[in-house]
Amino acid sequence: MPLDEALRQLRAREAELARVQRIGRIGGLEVDLRGGQFRNRRSPEYLAVHGLPPEAANETHEDWVARIHPQDRERVVSHFQRTVLSRERDYEVEYRIIRPSDGEVRWIMAKAEIERDAEGNPLRLVGAHIDITARRLAEEQRELIARELQHRIANIFTVVSSLVTMSARAEPAARGFADEIVGRLGALHRAHSLVLDKGGPGGDTLGGLLGRLVSPYVDYGAERVVVAGDDPAVGRAATMAIALVVHELATNAVKYGALSVPEGSVRIEISSSPETTHLRWMERGGPAVSAAPTRQGFGSVLVERAARAQLAASLTLDWQPSGLSFLLEMSTERLTA
Repeated sequence: MPLDEALRQLRAREAELARVQRIGRIGGLEVDLRGGQFRNRRSPEYLAVHGLPPEAANETHEDWVARIHPQDRERVVSHFQRTVLSRERDYEVEYRIIRPSDGEVRWIMAKAEIERDAEGNPLRLVGAHIDITARRLAEEQRELIARELQHRIANIFTVVSSLVTMSARAEPAARGFADEIVGRLGALHRAHSLVLDKGGPGGDTLGGLLGRLVSPYVDYGAERVVVAGDDPAVGRAATMAIALVVHELATNAVKYGALSVPEGSVRIEISSSPETTHLRWMERGGPAVSAAPTRQGFGSVLVERAARAQLAASLTLDWQPSGLSFLLEMSTERLTA
């Protein structure tokens, strides 16, 4: 290939790369790390993102530090120094800057690779600064809406529970039924709180969710309820159904089963594969079970409907003399959705 044609293609590629960086609000940078001097070279796109003039292409390390938002500065600078002085090759951090051109606060995600010599000494940092202000503002708005929604839902649950309780005072015969309704509303409220409290990647796990759901039924200092086994992820859609199932099982255990006596205990075992997840509830040490109940109560119907509708799960109840053994078999895909 002739030299002129090669140069033309190179310039075309450079122009295309610059265009992509402008569209994505991405700026390139290079830092000479030898001798700890931090000699910088910034691309035109980097200067545009940071609100800097063309003559700032070789700004000092101190100029960069001064541009970092005061609330983020110590964290970012110490992270940068630790990474450079370590043997790490990847560098990533998110922080705010105050742009000199207009005083606007912008969120930056810095990602880079550090080149090192054979002894691990830092030679050069090559990376990119990405303007993520729109993403961070959207996340803050979602968090604000979630907090407001959680507050409003909590008020609704409180009002409905109060109405049920007040109505039961006028009808003593309905007091037991009212207590059960208030208990189920409380379980739904806790499940809603768990769902809305999830913000970050990774979400919740089934073991963690079960631990929080059974915590009101555990005596202080005694392992009355144990959660063991695998710990798959659990999605928002499944949280409500699992909360209802666990609440009904725990309530019955407290009223009639293993948790109704001091020596009784419950063990919850989780077994999960990419296809199927089994949740087994086993009661031991409670009053002896002579036979399965002759009628299906409202709670049992509620558990079955919630499990089938939300989780496409199958339920198996085994009334052993030593206590109830309950198996919930569900699709792992539905569990994590």
